[in-house]
Formats: sequence, structure tokens, C-alpha cells
Amino acid sequence: MKPFRYILLLGICLMCIQGHAQFGDPREKFSLSATVDGATNTDFTWKSEQGERLAGGRMKQGVNVKVKSSVQLLSNKVFFLSLSPFYNFSNRELRTEWGADHLGFTLPTEHHHYGGTLTMTCNLLAFGKPLMLMGMGTGNFSQFGYENASGMVGGMFMLTRNQRTVLGVGAVYLLGSAVSWPLYPMIIYSHKFDDRWSINCMEAYNYLYYQASPKVKYSLGMELETDKFYFRPKMENLPKKCMYSQVSERIGLFADVQATKELTLNVGMGIDLPFYGRLRESGHNHNYMTLRNHAKPFVKMTAKYSLKKKAPTK
Repeated sequence: MKPFRYILLLGICLMCIQGHAQFGDPREKFSLSATVDGATNTDFTWKSEQGERLAGGRMKQGVNVKVKSSVQLLSNKVFFLSLSPFYNFSNRELRTEWGADHLGFTLPTEHHHYGGTLTMTCNLLAFGKPLMLMGMGTGNFSQFGYENASGMVGGMFMLTRNQRTVLGVGAVYLLGSAVSWPLYPMIIYSHKFDDRWSINCMEAYNYLYYQASPKVKYSLGMELETDKFYFRPKMENLPKKCMYSQVSERIGLFADVQATKELTLNVGMGIDLPFYGRLRESGHNHNYMTLRNHAKPFVKMTAKYSLKKKAPTK
């Protein structure tokens, strides 16, 4: 059962990484956001893929900064095309009980991951209901240069879409050499109970919202958080290009403040529950080592600047 669970989590995470571009506000012409993540240090146990214990120790994690943007290239009633460049910086250090020499390699303390995603959606009608077709391609780079590419195609059939409720079902097919299980079902659901309370569920993102005032909104929920970086171990029994990826569930309370018409501030805190960390060859799905972390608190702050189309005048 464990391998299936890991495969499922991997697929969901790939979807949630790319989900914002697909279901973003079509009125948004441009956006730029920066997130500072203050997750704390945590103990870990590092095992081989066969379950052999290699080392234990502590992961000292410094600041994580994620910057992303979205530029609308084309938008009409049928087609939507956008480009979303991103840059992630993380600072961390693994301190093992026997020292880094026992593992045979050391991880760099500073990691740079950047790239871009091109997203296209097509809105049609099927059986009198809205049907959205989507396609996406992402290129990943690091301080060492090009790492890998991935993509996704899929469709979403909207069973209900009105001012209060949105319900859609569909499926996505993941593209790339690192994909273990390519086809996944997908469900989105949102409902507005009244002027203050609403709910939004989109695969890996599930929130209950409370609109305290026109400019302040609180949310309670959970989301899947993914984190990865690339390095070069220079070992005979490991690939020349390696990637470390981590998946965790974050449960917390968040507050959104509309500082100005264009600027939104978000502050959140809660508990980070790691599922696993995996060491694999960059662009491939074979795992070489597994790192298991323990639960830890987190604090996250995001500032987002966005420009939207003006509403048509009557």
C-alpha cells in the first residue's frame, strides 16, 4: 500500500504545483508575488530505498524565498494563454550523527531553483455544460543549469457553475520522464454560504474562508506543500545530476489583507506534517534514498501585486 500512496502523493503534488495557472483569475493581466517561509529545524532519519538506515541527524533550515509571476499573453472567451516564471531560494544544512562522510557526499547549503511554465486553456461547451481543456509545460533550472522538463494535459467538466457554487470533475495526464503514474482524476468544489462564509476545495488545497471585512479575510485549512532542489553528489553509486524533493501537509490559519487595490498581504502559521523526502536522479523516477522528517511549526508571509482588467462599463 505504501508505494501506491507515494505515487498518488507525487501526482497530486505535481498537479498542485501547476494548479494556480490553470484556475487563476482570468481578469488578472499580471501578478508578482514573493513568499518568505520560516519553517523551523527538524530531526530526520535517512534511509536507503531498501529501508537500510544510513544516518540520523538534524536538518537546519534557514530562510526559504519563493518568487513567482504570471503574465497574460492571450485572453478571450475561448482561449487563455499565460507565462509564469518563478525563482525559489532555500538555505539548509544536513547535520548527521556520523558526519557527512558516512553518506559519501555533502549537500550544498544554498539552493537556487528557477524556470517557467507556459499554460493554455480552451473553454468549450459539451452537453450544454462548460468544458475546460488545458495544457501546460514547465522547464526547471538550477545553479548548475538545465535540469528537466515536465508537462500536463487534461480536461475539466463543470457540472455546476454559478455565483454561489462551482463543481467540476475531470482528469489530468502528466508528461515527463519522472512520472511514475501518469493519469489522475481531479475534482474542484467551491461554495459561498453567505456574504461571509465560503469553502474552496481543489485537490491539494482545502480551505474554509471567513470574510471579516471588505479588506480582511481569514482562512482555515490544509494544503500540500512541495519543495525541491538540485545538486551534484559526485559519487559512483549516485547519478551525476540529483534532485531532492519533499512533500508535506500543512495545516494552519491564514489572514489575507487587501492593503491597496493591487497589493495583497497574506500571513499564515500552523503545523507542517512531512510525508517524505526523496533523493532521485534529476528528471527520473527512480529513488535512491528516503529522508523522513518530523512534524514542525511554520510561519509564512506572502506579498502579491496584481493588475486586473477593468470591468466592462454598462
